[in-house]
Amino acid sequence: MSTDALKLESSLTSSPSSPEAKASAWPRSLLFIVPILAATALVLVRASGTAPTVLREGNLTVLALLAYLGATAAFVMWMLGRESLLQRIGIGTMAFGYVMNLAAWGIRWIEYIEFEKTKPAMQAIWHTLPLMEKITHTYPLNNLYDIGLAFTGFAVLSSLILTTQDKYRFIGAVTMPLAALTLTLVVFLGSEVTTLQPILRSYWRPIHVSIAAISYGVCLVSFGIALLYLLKDGVRVESMALCVAIFGLVTYATIGDFKVLTTGTYGLGVRWMGSGLNLSGGGALRATLPGVGTLMQLGWLVYAAAGIALAVYFFRNDQLARQWGNRLMVAALIVQVLIFGAIFYRMKSPMDINAAIHPGQHQAFGAWLAKRSDIDPATLAPQQLQAEGARWLNQNASALEISFNSNPVELATILTLIACTVFVVLFAWRGAAMLEKLPNLDTLDDLTYKTVSVAFPLLLMMLVTGAVWANESWGTYWSWDPKETWALVTWLAYAGYLHTRIVHGWKGRTSAYFAVLGFIFVLFTYLGVSFLLPGLHSYAGVD
Repeated sequence: MSTDALKLESSLTSSPSSPEAKASAWPRSLLFIVPILAATALVLVRASGTAPTVLREGNLTVLALLAYLGATAAFVMWMLGRESLLQRIGIGTMAFGYVMNLAAWGIRWIEYIEFEKTKPAMQAIWHTLPLMEKITHTYPLNNLYDIGLAFTGFAVLSSLILTTQDKYRFIGAVTMPLAALTLTLVVFLGSEVTTLQPILRSYWRPIHVSIAAISYGVCLVSFGIALLYLLKDGVRVESMALCVAIFGLVTYATIGDFKVLTTGTYGLGVRWMGSGLNLSGGGALRATLPGVGTLMQLGWLVYAAAGIALAVYFFRNDQLARQWGNRLMVAALIVQVLIFGAIFYRMKSPMDINAAIHPGQHQAFGAWLAKRSDIDPATLAPQQLQAEGARWLNQNASALEISFNSNPVELATILTLIACTVFVVLFAWRGAAMLEKLPNLDTLDDLTYKTVSVAFPLLLMMLVTGAVWANESWGTYWSWDPKETWALVTWLAYAGYLHTRIVHGWKGRTSAYFAVLGFIFVLFTYLGVSFLLPGLHSYAGVD
């Protein structure tokens, strides 16, 4: 037997607890320790007041996003059968992105401190406040932007920790696209520094929201691994393509207040720059973006055609229908890119926002204004409400703006649809070659179980600390607020995963479906509840 073979056999048969394994553990741990130290150094440089212009939170967040996109490209090329060097480049780029991500969050804390210190009410008393009160005032997890930045970072940190083991070095191939997607959403949400109501300031807030961010990050990793398991286990990519086509149909049938298919128009919500007030709430005030609605109608038709072709394939095993289904999914992807590009172009192009608001919205907006002034809209004639809405808009026309920040759920839906379409197109093209790079099913199943086992107690701690914080702030441990309720539903989903696995011995595909469902609930709890079911937690980024 050759020397190299002996070395390989020794490495495979050595115990994880052997001195050799322990000796190699510390250098491998540098993969996530060094990025943490590097990010800390950047934050300290920024805190010293001598930092260059580039050390701003927004700049670092964009650099993190670019790094995650670069890592995604490297991992994809590696999975397509290219050299293993690409995997190492992907891991290195992932680590660099994490440095930028963590440093951005740390510098955001400094920006929160600077914001609080300059407030007139704080200037005279800031230096007298106890340290804990300063932390509760400035801890940068006040809104959806802060939490998204943090939980993306924790997802990447989890990936770096897993990557220290050779059999898990593939993990970036699934977590990097997801991290890039979530960070893109974060960037579009807007990075305004916000302050909480005094009643919410408690030392339980940093504890509760930090645990939430960590648990969400781990859940993202378990979701990605579960998806890879399903593909490796033989779930046909055409099945996922059909699900994506249905998702696309539902998206464009409901987006834009259900007006895309009926009127061929799509508009973004309007904000008042004078206060950052989201004017899309209540009055459903939207500014129409020319041409975007027509593209969305085209997208709906392409997804419908793809869905029909794929359905024919499943019912008749028609290979020609399968080919056309895959081709139409490629066409759908092209249309999605055009839609997103058109939206971005219209957002950045000069436009008369007031003129883009259809007069039919003035009456509902006038009623919304009346409610904000504690006036019962029923006491006013429709003509009065129409006139008041039009008057207010004309008076404040120069201070109106449009942005995705006013429609974050729609943004998340569009980005998710694009990402899902890219996913099925890529796997339909070279799925077999990519799956060869993954470990066996038992390894994927075991890793999903381990990550869910970490997420489950974190979600429970999130519920408990949230209840304690709620009691301290609102005088009750539980009020069945929408976000509380959906956090409980999320925890129960992961409890179902562990219960069925430990008690009933469920493994494999069924458990993977549980992990996927659990993360869907996580996303709805994080974003959907805040905008679709506002309640006591509406402070988290909702006007």
